[in-house]
Amino acid sequence: MDDGLRTVQSRACAAWLLPGDPTCAGVARRLFRRLASELAVDGELIDDGVTMVSELAANTLHANQRQALTVNPELWLYLRGAPAGVELVCKVFDTLPGWARGNVPSRTILRAPADAMSGRGLEVVNELSNGRWGHHLTKSRLSGSGVRGKAVWFALPAPRAAALNTTAESRPVTAKEAMSELEKDLSSRGFAGRLVRADDPSVDMAVLSIASGLTVWCRSGAAWLRAPGATARQWSYCDLVEVGEQTVQAHEMLLATAGSFPLADATRTRALTKHSTQRATGRLP
Repeated sequence: MDDGLRTVQSRACAAWLLPGDPTCAGVARRLFRRLASELAVDGELIDDGVTMVSELAANTLHANQRQALTVNPELWLYLRGAPAGVELVCKVFDTLPGWARGNVPSRTILRAPADAMSGRGLEVVNELSNGRWGHHLTKSRLSGSGVRGKAVWFALPAPRAAALNTTAESRPVTAKEAMSELEKDLSSRGFAGRLVRADDPSVDMAVLSIASGLTVWCRSGAAWLRAPGATARQWSYCDLVEVGEQTVQAHEMLLATAGSFPLADATRTRALTKHSTQRATGRLP
């Protein structure tokens, strides 16, 4: 658990395999409570978080009863946000498919029927998180091969967690360092050998192409994601876990909705970097 705490404090993502049996929810509760307590999350919020992670873990057990999961569920915990608005993000991953094709729980959960065997879990999460929850397609962190699935998440305020971070000096400073961290994370989730990268240290910029139209850019302390059909979003280097999460999500949604799309184009990536460098240095007309 100490390793998990140090991982989260350093603004990386801690991940644990959950058992695929009735002990799943209990293990998730214990892991969440211990880490949230160490991060000085408010006691009442910790209790709410324990209830929510229990519901999410229990849902994976129910899913496994309907359709065998290809890998065990996973619990992910990480911090995101600037110091004044840090929150603890909790995600439970499983490999039950289908949510991208219409069978998606509503964010405005309706009350489950009195005789329902399931459905109350997300109602509870919606209530206790004050709507700070969601779900998205993604890839496993622990399978070693980027197994596809989904994650359901909630977030709780953790304003005192930033003050507990003793490893701030290890955070990326340059675009090259930030992109290397992102590339390592994405490679571990099944993208190894498919990423195309271009760096320009002279203007502190790096570009990583994941697929045609799907790129991550780092420059001067900021990272942003460009995806087809979506508005570009920007984060600071303290939120590289979130950048990676959003990148994987965008990739998986593109695959789910379009069937397939081209892999990264090295020539185009280099051309984009050259163009941006010329703009940054004033060499474009």
